[in-house]
Parts: sequence; structure tokens; C-alpha cells
Amino acid sequence: MNYEEIALLIGRLLTDTISDEDIEKLNIWRRQNDFNETVFQHLTDKEWLTREHIRRKLTNSERPLTEMKHRIEGERKLNGHRRWYWAAAIALLICGGATLLYGPLFETHKQQPTTIAHETASEIRPGTTVAILTQDGKKRIKLTDEASFERLSIQRKQDQQKTDSKSLAFNNLSTPRGGEFKITLEDGTEVWLNAETTLRYPECFGTDERRVEVSGEAYFKVAKEQDRPFCVVCGGQEVLVHGTEFNVNGYNDESDIYTTLVNGSISLHSIKGNGSELILTPGLQAVFNRSSESARVGRVNTYVMTSWRNGMFVFENQSMEQIMHTLSRWYNFEYEFSSQSVAKTVLMGSIPRYSSFAEVVDIFHKLGGIHLKQVNNKVIITTQK
Repeated sequence: MNYEEIALLIGRLLTDTISDEDIEKLNIWRRQNDFNETVFQHLTDKEWLTREHIRRKLTNSERPLTEMKHRIEGERKLNGHRRWYWAAAIALLICGGATLLYGPLFETHKQQPTTIAHETASEIRPGTTVAILTQDGKKRIKLTDEASFERLSIQRKQDQQKTDSKSLAFNNLSTPRGGEFKITLEDGTEVWLNAETTLRYPECFGTDERRVEVSGEAYFKVAKEQDRPFCVVCGGQEVLVHGTEFNVNGYNDESDIYTTLVNGSISLHSIKGNGSELILTPGLQAVFNRSSESARVGRVNTYVMTSWRNGMFVFENQSMEQIMHTLSRWYNFEYEFSSQSVAKTVLMGSIPRYSSFAEVVDIFHKLGGIHLKQVNNKVIITTQK
């Protein structure tokens, strides 16, 4: 049987439309080797399928699928393992409508390991949905989904109504390394928080403006209100909007703050400056330097700058030093380079945000000849095997 037939049999099994004869065919295939049995166990595990379906819904598949096809076309033939992972991807298509995206990428870490990272990378995992909400400066609550945040917000509003409180109570919502979270503020503004990000916001906005503070990286989809402008304070700059979508990246350990406009219009100014403003239109990015309090503006690919929100890491002409700095926040690991030349190596490509670290290792190996060797929780980056 070829891999399309196996995929169809697995699909029939999961949809309870398989015949006794086909069950026997499937069992014969399963008994051929351990690998086939592993594929079967994955594709008949409802929890695994659910996780994969959610992950693929959150991932923009067009770019990695195109890149994957280019790599496949460059090879003369598919080996046995890769063929069965294509079968796995097709089975997911049949059963859950998932995209044909990860088949070959899953296969790579099943081959003979080329570095220690292949054997131990399971210890490093991608981030999850998690945040810590601090209320009244002292009460800390762990959140693992947006629904839990909404329930707390409703309860808080009810409590305030009972006490007839008019004060603007501020909360801090923080994601750890290896965490992300999305919330909806009381005015309907949606905010996505990347790893190691803190958002300070009032439970209820005042009548004149809507003001929040952010440290780290966040994507804002601001609810439009003509009479109440929305202000985002990050580092030494303030972003003023009325209703738009933009990304701000301003980690405390970095000297520059990057503000990228996707839709609408925003203005930026230095809090300590002379009052002059920069006005951005879609596709422009302002880079504000904390030390000099000066800014420069350039045109960028907004998809690249905001890809993290859509379940992807997209790197265009970035050094390995920049790439590893980003990945270490999400996968929560320490790293070091074998040399400065490796750190300055420039790569271009994309990585699904929810990939296992073993898959990340193989992607770097295939695309740039970069080897990642894991020692405990530290990753050593080199060009040598």
C-alpha cells in the first residue's frame, strides 16, 4: 500500500467508516515496524489531534508551505519516513481540516541524530498561554486562558458596583519567559502579549482618555472612540491612537523601541521631548532610541514584524544573535555562540511558533548549516557538528 492508502484508512478509522478488511490491512502495516505504530498512535490520539488542529489554526501556513515545497523539489526522492509523515499530514486533512504543513519537518528529527541537541531537545519546549494578573499591587492570580481573565473582570466589576467605587484601579498583567496571553480591555480593545511582557492598565478607563503602559512586546487592536484617544506608554515614548492596529516592541534590556503600524494612523512623541510628533501611516515603523530620545522611520514588511501573533517566527536578514535572542524568550533557554562569526551569521526563513525544539534544531541545520547543541538548559550554537 502507498501512503495515500494508509492515510485514507486512518481517516476511515477515525470517522468510524472502516471495514473489517481495511482494519486488517491497517494492522499489517502497523506491525511492519515501530515507526508505523508510532504514527498510528499519534493519529488516533484525540488529544494530540486537538493540539495539532489548534496549533495549525493559529499558524499562517502559506509561507512555510511554500518554503517546504522548495526544499522537497530539490530532493530526488522521499525516503520511507518522510513518506509516512506526508501520510500523517494527509490524514489530518481528512479528519480535521488541518493544513498540509509540517510533514517533512516532523520527519527530520526522526533520522539519525547529527548533534546532541537531537537527543535532548525534548527538555526545551515552546511557550504556552499563561500570565500572572496582579490586582491592587498585591493579589497575584495565575491565568491560563482568556476565559479565566474575562470571568475575573466580570467579578471585579460586580464587586465595584456593590461598593459604588469610582476609583481607577490599575492592574498588571505579565507573561513569563515561554508565555503569551491575549486580553480584551473594558472598551473592547484587544491586546496580545508576547513572552516576558507586562501590561499595566486600568480596570475602567476614564472619560478623557484610555491610557496603558507596556514593557516587552504587544500587539494592539484598538477599539475606535473619537472622544477618548488611546495612549500606549512604552519606555520613553508615547503612542497616541484613535482606533487602529499596531505592534510595539520595547523590552527593557534593549536600547530601541520598535513601533510598527499595520492599519489606521498613530502619532508618537518622546515624553521628555520638545513636543514634536511623528505620524505613521500603514507599513511604516518608528525606531525610538531610549538614550538619545531620537527616532527614525522606515518602511517594513508588517507581516514579518507581527508574525509572532499569527503563530510564526519570520526572520528576514537577521543575525543569529537576533534570532536566538527572540527564540530564547519563547522557548525559555540560555545560549552562547562558539564564535562571533556564528553570532553574526545572517539567515532568512520562518519557524512555526509551536514547533518542538528538535524541529527548530533541524530547520537551522537544513537552512543555514547551523548546529545547536544542547547541554542541560543551555544551547551552544556552532557551525561544527
